[in-house]
Amino acid sequence: MAKVGTVDRPAPNSVYQGSFSKNTSAFQSRRKIEIFIECNDLIQLEKFSKSDPLCVLHVKKLGNWTEYGRTESLPNNLNPKFVESFIIDGCPLMYPRLRFSLYDLANFTSKDLRKHDFIGSVEVDFGTLLTSESPLVRTLRIPGDITTRGFINIFFEDVVTSMTNVRVQMRGENLQRPGFLSKCDAFFAVERLLQSGHFHPVYRSEIVTRTQDPKWAPFELYLQKLCNEDVKKEAQISCWHYSSNGAHTLIGRCKFDISEVLGRKVKILNLIKPTKPGKSSKRPSSSGLIRVLSCHVDRIFSLLDYIRGGCQIRMACALDFTLSNGEPSSSNSLHCMAHEQNQYIRTIEALGPILTYYDQEKRIPSFGFGAKNMPGPYCFAMNQQQEDPDVVGVEALINIYSDLLSTIKLGGPTYLAPVIERIADYAKKEVSQESQYYVVALVIMDGVANDIDSTINKLAEISTLPLSIIVAGVGPADFSCMEELLNSRRKLLRTRDTKELQRENTYFIALPKHYHNHERNVSAAREALAHISRQIVSFFKSRKIDPNPPQTTNIEAVWAESRDTNGISFSSMPSTPRTRKIMSTQNPRCPTCGSLLEK
Repeated sequence: MAKVGTVDRPAPNSVYQGSFSKNTSAFQSRRKIEIFIECNDLIQLEKFSKSDPLCVLHVKKLGNWTEYGRTESLPNNLNPKFVESFIIDGCPLMYPRLRFSLYDLANFTSKDLRKHDFIGSVEVDFGTLLTSESPLVRTLRIPGDITTRGFINIFFEDVVTSMTNVRVQMRGENLQRPGFLSKCDAFFAVERLLQSGHFHPVYRSEIVTRTQDPKWAPFELYLQKLCNEDVKKEAQISCWHYSSNGAHTLIGRCKFDISEVLGRKVKILNLIKPTKPGKSSKRPSSSGLIRVLSCHVDRIFSLLDYIRGGCQIRMACALDFTLSNGEPSSSNSLHCMAHEQNQYIRTIEALGPILTYYDQEKRIPSFGFGAKNMPGPYCFAMNQQQEDPDVVGVEALINIYSDLLSTIKLGGPTYLAPVIERIADYAKKEVSQESQYYVVALVIMDGVANDIDSTINKLAEISTLPLSIIVAGVGPADFSCMEELLNSRRKLLRTRDTKELQRENTYFIALPKHYHNHERNVSAAREALAHISRQIVSFFKSRKIDPNPPQTTNIEAVWAESRDTNGISFSSMPSTPRTRKIMSTQNPRCPTCGSLLEK
């Protein structure tokens, strides 16, 4: 069962040709709109089974349609109410036109929409949506066909900034069975009261089978998702009997004041089963209880909270000087300086100013690897001072790199483990509540590491340190192996006899496809920094280290911060209780105030 949040997409900032503006539009406060989707009377494409609908949002930008996001899928449902919502920039000039498309999933494994059955779509002017009353109701059709394929209800609300997380666990007691001899397979949904007065689901639990007293797993909701930060609102919980054909039976509903549940004033919710149409009842009948076992409200700290409290962020850098880059004298070399900038310099200029922005001293330990004529070919100081490899500032780093190209002899192999080990020396100082620091290393390379096993072992070894590593791939090589290793490495670690990583501490970005596309380069860099921001906050949280009181407040937010920027796989997250696995997705947020970022 999926725990579903919202997914945002980061917008590009104005980093250009190595210049970084802290007043970029990407970091300015913008109106955000959250869009909720419900559908009615969807066409049944197959005779003997209902559709498994999924809603996909496309946005039109610069004349081209681009996929923006997807909801979860709801198996066997012709009247879906999707938990997954879309949060989008509220400026119609950004995305003047939206298209909502419904698909019937042919299977739950493929992400390719061409392999699923198209139900219908509708296009909406964003400006029209914002000026209309919520919900906006439209008819779903196939282009060129006037046949009605169902109806879509588009609810929308302004997003209120929230930095609060709610953790809850619930238990059912004496739930009404669907029949005398039937077993109780129960799940529940938490429903948010929208401005239109309509209750819309924002969370669905897993199923607990064969019991009238189910104890569901704990779940988390952001307060923005639950009530848009207005705790004075009502919410509703509905409890259901699960049916494999999608015809779930309602056990009962209960409205409650959010503030009273959060304040632990109310711990028991009495489920009331609605009276069937045509039948009168003097007194509503109770169909069971929901007991709130625990309810905790947590402050969500951002990276900027830690930095304002004195946390030091330090950058380290390592560059690839293996022969596969090509000799610097060759025009085809990735190190060629015949042009004003090569890919290494562009990558440093895209990420370096941001990584050093919060470092007052801006001292960067700078290493190279793979050269023949350097001491320690697996890792050497670029300034050739092994005991003091620091350079001051990004410009000095680029100058030392450029000067080195005239004398260096490229070699090999490409070993990452020694580089990681050397950089890790800068992250071995004790971290405490009083002494907070973190190291972010940028490693730029042109191919796959030749010491994968050693690298995995080293990543596991350093996962307890305040260190994250961004590996940027440049050049035409196939980086799929590196991306799998560094972005999905937990799966690899379980297949080897190594110590498992304690946490996420790496991120890989491949830049060759975007080399001549500045906007894509910036977007890729921004996404990497969002992941690293989350890793930093997660590290301190795991050690129960909170931000110290602010030492300064005039620090600008230049990192895009993310709770979780992993893409959502709709194929693995049906939101009805068809799946009992609990998953969670979280929203990218600005580190200044926690406002939701566009992805």
